[in-house]
Amino acid sequence: MHDPRVKFYFPNFSEFHSQAIAMAFRWMGLDAGELTPLDRSQLERGLQHTSGRECLPLPLCIGQLLKINEQRRPGELAGYYMLKGGAPCVLDAYFDYLRRFIVDQQLPDLFLFVPTENYGQGSIDRTVLAKHSAITLLVADLLVEIEHVLRVVGDRSSVDRLRQEWQRFVVAADSEIRFQAGLVEFVERITSLPRKRDPRACPRVVVIGDFFTRFSPFFMDGVRDLYSEQGIILKPVDMTDLLLYHTYYAVSETAREWGLKPGGLALAKACSRIFQSDGKQYLKHWLAYQVERRVEEDYRRLFAKTGLLVAGPNDAAALFEKASDYVSPDIYGEIVSTVGRGLEAGAEGYDGIICIGPFNCLPFRISEAILKPFSIRQGMPVLIYESDGYTVSPSVLRQVDVHIQQVIERAGRILNNQNI
Repeated sequence: MHDPRVKFYFPNFSEFHSQAIAMAFRWMGLDAGELTPLDRSQLERGLQHTSGRECLPLPLCIGQLLKINEQRRPGELAGYYMLKGGAPCVLDAYFDYLRRFIVDQQLPDLFLFVPTENYGQGSIDRTVLAKHSAITLLVADLLVEIEHVLRVVGDRSSVDRLRQEWQRFVVAADSEIRFQAGLVEFVERITSLPRKRDPRACPRVVVIGDFFTRFSPFFMDGVRDLYSEQGIILKPVDMTDLLLYHTYYAVSETAREWGLKPGGLALAKACSRIFQSDGKQYLKHWLAYQVERRVEEDYRRLFAKTGLLVAGPNDAAALFEKASDYVSPDIYGEIVSTVGRGLEAGAEGYDGIICIGPFNCLPFRISEAILKPFSIRQGMPVLIYESDGYTVSPSVLRQVDVHIQQVIERAGRILNNQNI
């Protein structure tokens, strides 16, 4: 894995997140290749090797694999960082499909890399990688949030300057030590970016659904600009939310085996079984979850000094508990996080919801079936958008216009009630 011929590439669903995970790899002495920007040509090439019925991550990953293979230098061994999902998501099946695709297409110097799997003598310290990537992805989440805020409250140069400051920071942060040492100055430079209004006075819409689609403008094809032009801030749910859910799921799983919910009784039982494997497992994951939450709170507190954050820390436990009334907690995957966040949108101060997912995504369809009627009953404006990676149809744009007006009206009513 540390051979100088080996370079790692990452799915580019978000430029901030792809660069963040590449940074974590470099801290471990691994070589990251150049980012492969997401474009429609990759989707079209990928569709040539699929039936067209699969959800977008499969053809897009195939398109990126082919592009990486064509662009790699002579003698280079390219490793593609592949995420694995959980039921009812079919991403696990796609991993096997892509592995066979590499063999069938005779791409011998291209391989898939999954950090949760053991690679024998070439393996890396997965614990260290998880620690590094959790920190860098957390900062990427905060920058995505700040970028969306600046699109509404900043001047014409603000977003470009934010990206320039980020690139400057990435180059300088060639180790975790330098990363931590440079954070305060980085935040100060972001704080100095010009702005026209207070973000707290703007309507907010939470963007939930599949992480592959909720971060990238590629899947919304200009739709996010329509919200920005009307002074509405979009807030994609953090990648950290999914990481916290992953840790908390392990806590919940052990508690359910005892017939309990995570919390006081389960923690007491774990302490009483501290010398048993299940007790140790519960305490290990419970402590990991608490540490992850504390780290996120610390970073969010630091970046809050910019005045450009509009959301609070993620609470996977609360979302897990809320979603369990509608989705079985035994189901592992982003569906629980999506449903939980949608149900809590009003309580978290949002004025609307956008639920976005790729074409033929089963978790997205289940989330829609739960959240749409719930949101209508609660008077929460909701837009459901299934993306096929192509131009947004006029009928969807009409729905967007209606949703924007509903969000503005809801935000106005709430503001008037607060003034009264």
